[in-house]
Amino acid sequence: MIANLTFAGAIHVTLALLCTAAGFLQFLRPKRGAGHRARGYFYVYAMLVSDGTTLLIYRLSGHFNLFHVAAIVNFPCIVLAIVPLLRTPRPANWRTTHYYFIAWSYVSLMSAAAINIGVRLLPLTTRGQIGLTALVVSIVTMAIASILIGKFRPLPEAPTVSSKLAEQSGVPS
Repeated sequence: MIANLTFAGAIHVTLALLCTAAGFLQFLRPKRGAGHRARGYFYVYAMLVSDGTTLLIYRLSGHFNLFHVAAIVNFPCIVLAIVPLLRTPRPANWRTTHYYFIAWSYVSLMSAAAINIGVRLLPLTTRGQIGLTALVVSIVTMAIASILIGKFRPLPEAPTVSSKLAEQSGVPS
């Protein structure tokens, strides 16, 4: 199978696998510090390239398909996850915004991987079987992810001391 990949396919598979590992490490490791930032930027850049190369791959069905749509949908998730980090000053809810968008980007990656594995390994013969398999795998992946994302979401930001003082004095912050 690997020998039959196009150049774009090889880049896509390599980066998608590396993003799978980087995202899993991000999930397991503490969410602050240089390591988190480095793995995060790697994930973002690698996913952008992986999503881009997805749009160049047509060997599975021979035409534009749901994997292409998923790559297009994943792009704004990644961008919207990064925008709050780049703003100065950061918005009050930046951690929550970043968390949800990057988490759902990772869910998209995991769902696409599971669908790809299922479609290639199961004895599916019709487009209907492939579509039903993709739908079931997506629903199961999103259900599990929804539970995990809710369980591990960041705690709400505590107001800073200066904003508490401003509220007490009646001065708008």
